[in-house]
Amino acid sequence: MTSARLRSNAFNIFIVPLVIIIFSSFPLLTSCKIRDNPDEQIIDYGDYKNESSLYLFDYEEIVMESTGSIDVKIENCNLYLDIYEDLVILGEVKNVSKVNKTDIEITIDFYDKHGEKIISAVIPAYINYLGGGRESRLPFWYYLTEREQYIDISKIKIGVNYKDYYERFEGDPIVENESYYYKEDYLIIEGKIINIGEGKIRNLKLFCTFYNDKNQVVFIKQCYLSREEMVSEGEQKFTLRVLLDEYLPGFTHYRLEVFFEDEIKAPV
Repeated sequence: MTSARLRSNAFNIFIVPLVIIIFSSFPLLTSCKIRDNPDEQIIDYGDYKNESSLYLFDYEEIVMESTGSIDVKIENCNLYLDIYEDLVILGEVKNVSKVNKTDIEITIDFYDKHGEKIISAVIPAYINYLGGGRESRLPFWYYLTEREQYIDISKIKIGVNYKDYYERFEGDPIVENESYYYKEDYLIIEGKIINIGEGKIRNLKLFCTFYNDKNQVVFIKQCYLSREEMVSEGEQKFTLRVLLDEYLPGFTHYRLEVFFEDEIKAPV
């Protein structure tokens, strides 16, 4: 629920030229593979190379469109080709209503120049609920590996499916005392999560989304938490380490978002 804007001059030593399209501009060709270690970057920036072997394919020509509703928006997306020559899409689902959302799915459809749909994908959310009332944001990522169809892609449409969840949450985790500093080749982000709600919570997850100066998503990290359950008024500290190497895209600010579920109450 917390955001922090970083000073641009502090990042001059590692920001690299960006080459991106709608939803995000990217300076490099990277990968969106998920790591086993939850404190590793979700996007893998190793093995950078300058040119794709897909000679005739120019992803910068692809048009991107997003569809949403009055309650839920798709924002800040990014499209690029990674080092594995997979087409990668990043973005956010934002709940702008006061009603909680559940059963969230991101839909991605790929069209050719004739308007014919050639590929479709559905991405189930890795959380069960997206809270209302605070403009909560859920980051998402997807990579397309059907390289033989890349040259036919002319337009991408991104949408979202969901259901309203009207039950009131008893738990309410927030991020407080957030700070950041540099140590050797790392950006260190520290803070703590406090459950200010009246009930116990479980399945606690903390994600950090990083943006460039155009507010486009450039990478996503999940923060390791020692406990996935917290009682009312409970708290726990966290530390997020971001390696500032030559493969990291330029970013200017970040946002921390907490996801959770209420603990199931035993019947009386």
